[in-house]
Amino acid sequence: MNWTPPADPEKPRCPYVVGFKVAVTSHTPPPPFGGGSYRPPGARLADGYEKIMDYTQTRYCIKDIKPDEATKPATPTNGVKKLSGSGRSTPKTRSRANSPAPTPSPSLVIESVIRGGDKAGAQVVTCHWDNDPIKAKYLAKIYDPLYYDFANTEHPSMPTDVVWDAERDYSIEAAAYEELTAYETKWAATTPRDESKNIRGCYPAYFGSFALKLKVAIGAITYTRTVPLVLTEYLHGPSMEQIIAAQPVKNPNGSALTDDVRIHVFARAAASHLKLAMAGVIQADFAPRNIFLLGNLQSPTLRAVITDFNVAKVLSRMSPPRAPPRCDPLSFCSASDWKVNFQHWLPAWFFTNKDKRDAQLRIEFPDGKV
Repeated sequence: MNWTPPADPEKPRCPYVVGFKVAVTSHTPPPPFGGGSYRPPGARLADGYEKIMDYTQTRYCIKDIKPDEATKPATPTNGVKKLSGSGRSTPKTRSRANSPAPTPSPSLVIESVIRGGDKAGAQVVTCHWDNDPIKAKYLAKIYDPLYYDFANTEHPSMPTDVVWDAERDYSIEAAAYEELTAYETKWAATTPRDESKNIRGCYPAYFGSFALKLKVAIGAITYTRTVPLVLTEYLHGPSMEQIIAAQPVKNPNGSALTDDVRIHVFARAAASHLKLAMAGVIQADFAPRNIFLLGNLQSPTLRAVITDFNVAKVLSRMSPPRAPPRCDPLSFCSASDWKVNFQHWLPAWFFTNKDKRDAQLRIEFPDGKV
């Protein structure tokens, strides 16, 4: 197959830029679905390329949406038309820019773009509520299929079901945050509390799932798209990946990080990852880009925060449900699985000298527990 994304002049420019203000309302995410882990009743399967290849991305994203009443054509149609002829015939005028649908709801205002633009997948931005006098900063992850990559990442000569991809990412990420928040609430209500099961600080605080509405025009007909997002804590600290990028790895004061400090930071990240697993959510993408570090890197109170849950395994929601695992931090940290991801953070001997590695890890986990 030799497919390439067709010209798409109706596609609005990506609206998620600094200063963009949009009303949002609370939104209930669908049950998590996708892959072999989740099979909720009624979940649709991703469309195959043969059902997608004759659409532009814009028309594919709105094909199941009814036209806005005020612009509905007098003659009923069977939904959005595919491209005609060779699959390359499209109108010559670009759609008017994304315009938020008017609602009386509170609005979010984008302050900065961390990851965004066309083909970026989920848009990641910092934002604040327009009615907040102190403008507290949050992180929003916006799952808009119109700005996912229309070409399959593994097979670029084939299109992908971007609507399914975005909904899957949202469903799993929201489920993970809901599960962790519920676990933390339940733990806080127990007496006495078992501090070894405290996951507070191991993941970004979750402030809920919301949806915004954007209009897109196809000729004189407009459609209103509902785009979901999750709102979480903005983390005031670097990711491990950002520290690695400043090679050689250094402390904030410019001094080189010792092996002991590197292993301490890795151990704190592993502890956070394992605590979340024991709480019922296996993040499933343990890597420096998904670990944020808040506080003194040498401190025992260093906060290592695990982020990015769109491929997580929410054990209670899987098909069939599974019990949380029993986690041994020494075995987890010694696993060769992490060598590729952490080869630029951990000293080389960590992967080759078992006795030295185990001795260092026993300092971090003296009782063999997280």
